[in-house]
Amino acid sequence: MENSWEEIPLHPLRQMNPAQTDATGRGSCEWKDVWYRLEEGRGRINLEGFEERIIRSTNNAQAIPQALKLLREVDKQQKGYVDYAEFQHYYNTVLPDSSWERGVLMRVSLDVRDLTPTPEEEPLCRVWMALVDYVHNHPSKEDFNWEWITPADYKRSRLLHFVFYKSELVHPRRLREWLMTTKEVDNLPNQAVINLLEKCRGAFRDADVNRDGYVEYEEFLRFVRMKSAVFRGSAALRRGALAVLPRRERTLETRRYIEEYSCCPPPLFMILITVAEIATFIFYVVDMKLPITGSGPCPTYSPLVFNPRRRYEAWRFLSYALIHSGWVHLVNNLLVQTLLGLLLEMVHMWRVIIVYMVGVLAGSLAHSLYTPTFFLAGASGGVYAVEYAHLGNLILNWSEMEMPWLQLLMIMFIMGLDLGYAVWDTYTNPETTTGHMAHLGGAVAGVLVGLVALKNLREVKWEGYCWWASLTLLLVLVASAIFLNAFLPIPQFFPENDWSSIADNRDEWLLHNRELLDAEI
Repeated sequence: MENSWEEIPLHPLRQMNPAQTDATGRGSCEWKDVWYRLEEGRGRINLEGFEERIIRSTNNAQAIPQALKLLREVDKQQKGYVDYAEFQHYYNTVLPDSSWERGVLMRVSLDVRDLTPTPEEEPLCRVWMALVDYVHNHPSKEDFNWEWITPADYKRSRLLHFVFYKSELVHPRRLREWLMTTKEVDNLPNQAVINLLEKCRGAFRDADVNRDGYVEYEEFLRFVRMKSAVFRGSAALRRGALAVLPRRERTLETRRYIEEYSCCPPPLFMILITVAEIATFIFYVVDMKLPITGSGPCPTYSPLVFNPRRRYEAWRFLSYALIHSGWVHLVNNLLVQTLLGLLLEMVHMWRVIIVYMVGVLAGSLAHSLYTPTFFLAGASGGVYAVEYAHLGNLILNWSEMEMPWLQLLMIMFIMGLDLGYAVWDTYTNPETTTGHMAHLGGAVAGVLVGLVALKNLREVKWEGYCWWASLTLLLVLVASAIFLNAFLPIPQFFPENDWSSIADNRDEWLLHNRELLDAEI
């Protein structure tokens, strides 16, 4: 069976010869030329809204209502439209050659709008035309067969340019195939593509307004003509995320996750905590009045540092994250938490606060139990929590993630490096001051809190069990660590409490470190 699209559609500038001279010298007009201009590409002339389709001018002011009257005479059954056979019979049999009736229909057909898109509609119309061309160039059994509803000699290729495209019908599976494989899709908003993919997946009935089982131009516009209220930066971010994703992997699930990226509201927490850590570092640089190197000194007199002899000051289990020992320590933490934290907060928003703070708490609790006599400073607990929350996020949203196996391999590689360095540093340098257990505590908390607190874009049954198991394990670990820190029944495990004033500690620390500096000089 031959497909109608094998003929080349009319060029948009094609003009119909309004009159031809027959053997008798009388003017005549081929009925098909008039027909193809009056109908809308569906094998019928709809009488409703007929006048709006004609460009009004001084020459056709009277012809338009006369033409409508003639077409209503053809519609003897008052169906509201004139079909192919009715018009052919009426034009060739009822109307005399060179009659005024033929002249009226010819005059009106010349002024039929070519369904030319408005300037605002043009980009979307080009996308639709690309879709139609794709369907025509890659024929399938699912494509609509126009010969089912039109006579065999009806050639849609005779339609005007935009009428040809806008009257086409596209099967939803062909639409999904096109959405997954062609670059023209990048001209559509990501949310519009998500809507179309969702409708193609199974709930297509909502999109198929006229219930014909196919997508037509007006239905297509309902999903892609969107007034986006999101910040422009979000659209740029989504486009960038899509750019690194192979086209065949731009599935509904991955597009859903990318759509969650948002700069409005902005990721304020990671910005604010970063600014707070920088401001705290600058304050103590000024306060210490000592040269600052990449590794110190650390202002252990600060009421923010985790001091094992002042564990009764409970805020220190959290506030130590603001203090850093040297600019290398600060820069490393800030780079990691900014890079990974911003990406996580753009999708999961306020939930990142929970991840970060629980990671900070878990880090200090674990450090206090493993090395009870060591000070602790730095945001590493929170940084590791954010870093490893990506693993929890990956588990929850595996099918929605971009290249999940690659992300998993990267996370496992980083985990291996962290663990290897911790073991190496612990056994080769017994006097190390690096809080490896704080890193581990933050990492474990990050995975568990990530599974509990982060968004799950599409929940399945096993993820519900995983959520409860993670929540239970998290609560047991945190509660146990708090209990042991408060009531550990091992004498002299923790150092004796220091009840002196913070001001005395500061003066003593400053005096001691200045003496050391003078001795070195």
